[in-house]
Amino acid sequence: MVLVVANPANTNALILKEYAPSIPEKNISALTRLDHNRALGQISERLNVEVSDVKNVIIWGNHSSTQYPDVNHATVKTSSAEKPVRELVADDAWLNAEFITTVQQRGAAIIKARKLSSALSAASAACDHIRDWVLGTPE
Repeated sequence: MVLVVANPANTNALILKEYAPSIPEKNISALTRLDHNRALGQISERLNVEVSDVKNVIIWGNHSSTQYPDVNHATVKTSSAEKPVRELVADDAWLNAEFITTVQQRGAAIIKARKLSSALSAASAACDHIRDWVLGTPE
């Protein structure tokens, strides 16, 4: 199994697939989990729920300001049932603008605020990614 972390991760994973044909493509993955975790955090904070109750958020694209956090299939577990994130947030303006921008620019905001990189967050995201890749995600 190969987890490509260096940016642009998706592009680098594609290059690896093309130039290392002995590695089965099912064993190559690119790290977008850091951005995924950041998106989950924004949703859980907005709705005042546990991060573990938010699922099916998708990150499209490379780890950069061009990525697109997608909540169109995302749900939140509530006391009565799973409900769509869009329904619970009930603010398309926030979901289509501030939420996306915040996730896209979160890394830069952390570096600016702390004067340090977010390397530990990336390491944690890599661990989350590998765990879910190997063991699967909770239902």
